[in-house]
Amino acid sequence: MSDQPPTDDVTGPPADAKPGDTWSLDPQPPAGGGSIPPAPPQGALPITMAEVTEGGEVSSPAPRRGLKVAGIALAAILVLAGSAAAAAFMLLRGSGEVILNKVPAGADVVVTANLDPAASQKVNLLRITSKFPELADQARIKQQLDRTLDDMLQYVGLTHEDVGWVGSEVGLYVDVRSATDTSFAALIAADDQGAAEASLQKLRSGLEANGTTFHTTDHDGVQITVPESFGARNEPAFAIVDGVVVLGSDEAAVSAVIDTAHGGPAIADDATFQRVTGALPQSRLGVAFVDTGQLLGTFGDVLGAAGLTTGVTSLDALDGVGLSVSAESDGLALDTVMMYDDAKLSDVQRQTLSAADHPNQLIDLVPQDALGMYAVEHLDAAIADQVDHLSAQDPTSARELQRLGVVGPDGLLSQLTGDVAVEATSQTGTIPVGGVLMAGTHDPAATASWLGDTLTKLPIGGSSVKPTADGGYRIVRRPVGWSTERRGDVTITYVASGSELPIAYAVIGDVAVVGTSLEQVERVVDTHGTGSSISSSPRFTSATASVPTDDGVLYLDVPAIVQAIRGQLPPEEAASFDNELGKALKPIEAVVAGTKNEPDLQRTRLFVRIP
Repeated sequence: MSDQPPTDDVTGPPADAKPGDTWSLDPQPPAGGGSIPPAPPQGALPITMAEVTEGGEVSSPAPRRGLKVAGIALAAILVLAGSAAAAAFMLLRGSGEVILNKVPAGADVVVTANLDPAASQKVNLLRITSKFPELADQARIKQQLDRTLDDMLQYVGLTHEDVGWVGSEVGLYVDVRSATDTSFAALIAADDQGAAEASLQKLRSGLEANGTTFHTTDHDGVQITVPESFGARNEPAFAIVDGVVVLGSDEAAVSAVIDTAHGGPAIADDATFQRVTGALPQSRLGVAFVDTGQLLGTFGDVLGAAGLTTGVTSLDALDGVGLSVSAESDGLALDTVMMYDDAKLSDVQRQTLSAADHPNQLIDLVPQDALGMYAVEHLDAAIADQVDHLSAQDPTSARELQRLGVVGPDGLLSQLTGDVAVEATSQTGTIPVGGVLMAGTHDPAATASWLGDTLTKLPIGGSSVKPTADGGYRIVRRPVGWSTERRGDVTITYVASGSELPIAYAVIGDVAVVGTSLEQVERVVDTHGTGSSISSSPRFTSATASVPTDDGVLYLDVPAIVQAIRGQLPPEEAASFDNELGKALKPIEAVVAGTKNEPDLQRTRLFVRIP
């Protein structure tokens, strides 16, 4: 399916089209023959992510009931999208963008949603929903949505019939001025401005019935309705700006939209916004943007003290973060881009982002029937950064790491390549699932020695309480019995007795392996010997083909996980599980995520495969 914007020449669906049906998207010749006239170009068609929490996490000096009202209104619009957009979905053309040129350039968080996305997105969504029987009955879904809307809007005196004017796009922006001063506004395109005005008047009447009083102000020719009575100062201010309804947390939030619409700097023209969102897929259902550079100016000290990182760098190097949601022919994708300010990157961080990609050999050791796995490259630099941060914050912990041989000139970290993987597999015994941690090593002998010295000293033995001669009690730890097993040319060391945690470890070639049991390590050794790993599984290869895997990959085998959970349930609960969660998850083949580093950014894609 092409990602090019749709045109007016795309043929609509037949009258009896149902979810899951497909039809030709090829332009049809005009009646009487002749050539097909060219269609006018369309721009990118962004659409929303359902919710933004960044603004809501900021504390406020007083209860903000207006957040509830405006939040109800926005949530109601988003719920309404499920039914209002259904009709638009049957018209494949798609609609243009009308929100971003009204969002102020200084916004810290921006979310937009196109309820009438491009043709390729509509067709893909119809195909996906056809896989879920619960989504096929659109009449029943619309009834449920209407009831939900009625419940949500009851507080402000509205029903679902009062928001039938909602147009092709909704949006939200948040402006964080300080830790105690946050404003926001929801923007909703209106197909019928008269109906929108009537709904806003009904909203005002409903709030007035609850004790709120309003006054109207003029801002550059636009009338803003502003709550004024004490105790209602947190109700939303609202206005209609060039066919877009604006519900703001305060008058200033609405005024900022008016100023932007009348020629002020808009987020659409902001260089950071363009740079971040331009790196996301252009054919998409939703997009969100976070100006981390501005937010770090407010919260940087707090976040820095917490030691939060992006996995490669500290947060203060982030310039902006973008997210998008898109429908693919075989599933749903969530793409994330983290842009960095090169001037704030250290040499090590810059080196990590620019490091040459290489195949991660650890994936070839993951058993083919693994329930899930995660493999990552270049993790050594991120760990080194975290250790440096820990050393600066807590010298005692740093000394303990050195005592354990983790850091230092000959420490464990100096031996590791930076390639790491974890996997989980079903197993026999009382614990149905176990797993292993694998790490590449430059010095297999030194790493094997560290594993032996460290793991065998862990206090994992059982204990009992025994009386003492003076009438007291003492705790007696049972000794842990360790043993070894030779499997091919690999020696596995494992807990044979004395512990409920039967850990095991081995070094296979230049890979150190630590498992939750002997069985788990044996499976990895056998995979190494036979070559029958997850990398040769058709389900794994088809799922990961949709994500970048250069620097990291996550894979969850959903049917296998569902079956493993079901196998632990008694028969009556298993039947209930099948009818509820099992049925809902049945169309999902896998959930995967992949990461690719570039000199000034990180790309991550989370993909839910629904073939």
